[in-house]
Amino acid sequence: MKESIPPNPQSNLRKGKRVVKHLEKIKQMDLQEEIIMDILSRLPVRSLLRFKCVSKFWMTLISQPYFTTKHFNHAKNNQSFQKMLLLNKEYSFHCSSLSSDQLFEDIQRLDRPCSGELWGWKIHCCYDGLAIIGVRNYPDNDFILLLWNLSTRESVVLPNPKFSQEVTCTWGLGYDSTSDDYKILKINGKERNEVLALKSGFWRKLDNHPPGDNCALSDMDYLAFRHGALDCLDTSSNMGCLAFVHGAFHWIDSLLNHSMVMFSISNEVYGEIPLPEGLDLVFDIMHSKQGVSVLGGMLCVYSTRIHHREYTFKLWVMNEYGVKESWNQLFTIESTDLYSITPKYMFSDGEVLLRCSQLRRSGSVFKTSNESSGVWPQSDSECIQDGFVYTESLISPKLLTWY
Repeated sequence: MKESIPPNPQSNLRKGKRVVKHLEKIKQMDLQEEIIMDILSRLPVRSLLRFKCVSKFWMTLISQPYFTTKHFNHAKNNQSFQKMLLLNKEYSFHCSSLSSDQLFEDIQRLDRPCSGELWGWKIHCCYDGLAIIGVRNYPDNDFILLLWNLSTRESVVLPNPKFSQEVTCTWGLGYDSTSDDYKILKINGKERNEVLALKSGFWRKLDNHPPGDNCALSDMDYLAFRHGALDCLDTSSNMGCLAFVHGAFHWIDSLLNHSMVMFSISNEVYGEIPLPEGLDLVFDIMHSKQGVSVLGGMLCVYSTRIHHREYTFKLWVMNEYGVKESWNQLFTIESTDLYSITPKYMFSDGEVLLRCSQLRRSGSVFKTSNESSGVWPQSDSECIQDGFVYTESLISPKLLTWY
């Protein structure tokens, strides 16, 4: 019978030390990866796209959905990652930093998201660094709807809506945290509203109707590229993009005098948000304009009253969402030169960037709410039509869609 050999304590000790060293090495590698990820997540998208070429490890790391989320969570709270998309009459895209000390100083040209000869296009809305763009080509006049990441330049063609593409429609893009999906809402005053969940790949008509259900509302400037040039129309039947905040889209309806319409992106139900005292809704483009927006994560409403060629602009913010008493009037601007004022962005010091139209001048100008601030661009030769605020992101349009 074979005698059993007693275990060697020294041998077991050496094996144990090797296991500990191996585990420590793994922990050290994980720690190094976490440190690298944390450093990279603070860099601009332009640098990260270059760093993908450093190694397969960096390529894999930067392409991970976890890293994309980590990077965006840092970017949305950092002013240096806030940008503005600028459009001009030559159908060119430019972006500018929204850092208060570099405002409109470093302007870069962007390649447009599609090639070929275009007959018409329109930027519908921007959210989380993504833009919804409607394009018509020439000579077929086919309509294409694009989802475009303004930082990575990646784009994807979205399913075409089943309804007509009228200029009186307005659009909104938002993120549904319940289903972990992005949704597009399209409002048409003549037909039922429709929604597209990007993961589903098809449009659905909404069975219920919003309160009032008359969408001649919101900021009424309409920007379109038609027949080789940009036209800026200012009619009571046209709207700007929807304001998305607290998981809901918001807009003003001409049949509601004391509240705005809200649409929950998760439950897909309509509701109302009370308007501030002192806001008189007058849907007469010759005498009044009003709209909604989001500034610093807060719902805002604004109006411009026109009286004897004098323009009075007022801006309110809702400090506590859904509470009427929390409306606070930020400031009033009275002018005989600036009109059609739209709030675009709030800086960390509370100042607000405004897009304005100026008498005796085509296109738009930008200024801050500081009374002493000048306008940009100063030269009449630079014709800027509009600007859309966005946050740099690595969010991939192709990974958001499953079709």
